[in-house]
Parts: sequence; structure tokens; C-alpha cells
Amino acid sequence: MFSILQLHRYFLKLFDIKHLISDMTLSVTFGYVGLFFDDIFILFLICFVLLVNWLFSKNHHLNNLKSISLIMAANVETVLFSLGTYTARIIFFMVNNDWKLRILEELQQNFIITSLIINIIYLAIFLLFAEKNREKTIKLWIQIEQYHLGKRVFSISFSVFLAFMVILSISDFQSVTATIQAIILSFFTIILIVTYRQLVFFVQTIAIQKESQEEILYNKQLNEYLTSVHQQYTELRKFKHDFQNIMLSMKPIVDKSDSVELKNYYRDILKEQTELSKISEGNISQINTINSDTIRGLIIQKFFIAKSKKIEFNLELTQDSYYFKQDTLIIVRILGILLDNAFEYVQTINDKEVTCAIVQSNNTTEITIDNPIKQDLDFKKIFKNGYTTKENHSGFGLANVRQLITESDNLYLETKIIHNHLMMTLIIVGGD
Repeated sequence: MFSILQLHRYFLKLFDIKHLISDMTLSVTFGYVGLFFDDIFILFLICFVLLVNWLFSKNHHLNNLKSISLIMAANVETVLFSLGTYTARIIFFMVNNDWKLRILEELQQNFIITSLIINIIYLAIFLLFAEKNREKTIKLWIQIEQYHLGKRVFSISFSVFLAFMVILSISDFQSVTATIQAIILSFFTIILIVTYRQLVFFVQTIAIQKESQEEILYNKQLNEYLTSVHQQYTELRKFKHDFQNIMLSMKPIVDKSDSVELKNYYRDILKEQTELSKISEGNISQINTINSDTIRGLIIQKFFIAKSKKIEFNLELTQDSYYFKQDTLIIVRILGILLDNAFEYVQTINDKEVTCAIVQSNNTTEITIDNPIKQDLDFKKIFKNGYTTKENHSGFGLANVRQLITESDNLYLETKIIHNHLMMTLIIVGGD
């Protein structure tokens, strides 16, 4: 029972003196109860801990993370403890060359110690395996929380645990032989492994379905947004053209007029026309050469954000077409972070200019984000969590970029400084 509680703490990463004392108290208390109730006392312990968690929780709702980790710890340690006991039996029978239970009764003290040592060894092996797969486990739990699968996972885990407790209790009550118990234990171990594998498969399947639905919805919303933006941009160009014609037709009238106020007003309008013409700069009209809706939508969005912040955003697209066939969502995330960082940085300096250049050839695509800088940057530091050159920022953007690139086999990032310009190039291999 103490091992179950400690394994539960390991899953939750909650180790402190307070929990250690409470776990020891519970283990001693229910261990004494176990002298009268055989294996069913483990079920009493688990139900008691779940009841306490329920009573002290807000609105009397079980915490899914705590409940599932407790049931998993009970399932794992019960199996490992039983395996350790039967392994110790086999060792004692082989050493004494006698396969009768009286050997265990005669060497009971040594047998108990050996069983505990073997159980600890099995538990250590399991912890090594769990630590090796901790990232996968965390990802799985995030999916369970994200898609509200906690109750289902808890129900399945608790059902398996309850079934095992019933089997052990019946075998104790009916005085089932050790050989039959060993066979039952072997079958249950197999069932436990298969059940948890199927549980993982179930969660991952649900996650894939949900992610696909979200991606479809996202693409639909993005396409609607792109359609709206293209319409607005087209109308803006039409207005600009008509506006120029109107201003040209008015010029002779203004020149002949003696009104100083009219001429000043005309000059003010011309200044506004100059500002309006800037909206067409930056080759944004060539954005249609990018075949990816998500990447094209991101750049259009960032273009208007830059204009609202009075940042000159130049887009260099020199080819007739650009194809992106894979990892587009990851590319959008990385490109969004790089552009946001560049926009935020140039707002702190006088030279507010950001350039995005895309070059594609021979199955390789290079997207470069270029912005001026006023100080030297330490490349070893800028990709660390928490590092930032801006005030009131967390500094996790570039760390996220590094993680996304590390998780992909065909994405690379090249960073360099040329003539006081920071150039960050996302290299995509196999994109065409």
C-alpha cells in the first residue's frame, strides 16, 4: 500500500514531508485492517483516498488527474507485488529443490524479505520505463484534458482494478491454489497491458478526430477571412484608381481658383493620397502566388497589422508560384512567431522596417525574416526560455520555434547578422 501511494505521488510529482507522513499513516492503518480482510483491504484503501479527495474538492467533483493516477498506481503495484511474490516462490523452490509450500512456511521471514526486494526491483524497472516515456504520457494526459476524456479513462481504469480485486477476493475466499492464482495473475497482467494500450489508442483516435474537425473549421474560417480580405483589397485598389482620376480632374479647377483655402485643402488631400498609396507597396498584390491558404492568410494578416503599427512590411516574391505541401500548420506557427518578434523589436527603434522574402527551388524553400537591430545578439541565449530583449515579455517565442523545429525532420532555422540586420531563415526541405 505504501508503494501504491508513492507511485501515485510519482505520477503527480508531489513529494513532501506532509504527504510522506499521511501515506505512512494510511499504510499502517489499512495494513492492520488487511490482517482481517485479506486482499480486499486494497480496495478499501483506494475507495477511502477517493472519498477524501471527493470531500475536499471544490463542488465535490473528483479530480480526474489524481483519481486516474491513483487507480493506475493501484493496478500497476498490485500486479508487480503479486509477480514479486510468485517470483520469490519459484526462487525458493528451485534453491531448495522442493516444490512444496512447507518450504515457504519454514523460511517465512526470508521469503517475505525476498518478495519485497523483488517487488522493489520490478517497481524500479517500471519507473525507468515510465520516465523514458514521460513526454508521451504528458502529451496523452494533455489530450485527455483537452478533449474531456477524464471520466471515461477513470471509469475504464477503475473497472479493471475492481475486477482484479473481485478475482483476488474470490480466490482468497475459495482457497484457490497458488498455481491457479498464478495463472489468473498472468491472464490479468496481459489483460491490463492490452486494456491500457487500447485506452491509449482510444485517446489518440479521439484526439486525431477532434484535431481534424478543428483543422477543417479553421480552414473554413480562414478561407472566409481570405475572401473578405481580397475583396477589401480589390475595392481599395479600385478606390485608389478612382481617387487619382478625381484628383487629376480637379487640378485645373484648383489652379485657376483664387481661393487659398481651396488650394491648401487640395494639398492636404494629396498628402492623404500619398499615405494611401503606401498600402499598395510591398508586393502584397503578389500574395496569390502562394498556394497555401494558411500561409497566405497569415502574411496578409501580418501585412495589415504592420500597417496599423506604422511598420514598413516588405514582401519579396520573385517567382510565379510557391508550393507548400506539408507541415503548413507548423510553418504558420513558426512564421507567425518570427514576424511578431520582428514587429515588436522594430517598434523599439527608429528604423521600422521588416522584410519577408521567400525563395523556392529544388524541393527546398527558404523563408527569411529580415529586420534591423541596434545591438549584437547572443545566438546561444535568444532561443532559451525566458530570454527577451523587450520589456514586459515572457521570452518564450523563439524557444517555441526551436522546439517545433526539433520535432520536425525537414525544418531548419538559420540565424545570422549582416550589416546590423538580423536575418532568420526558415529552411523547408522536401516542400515541393
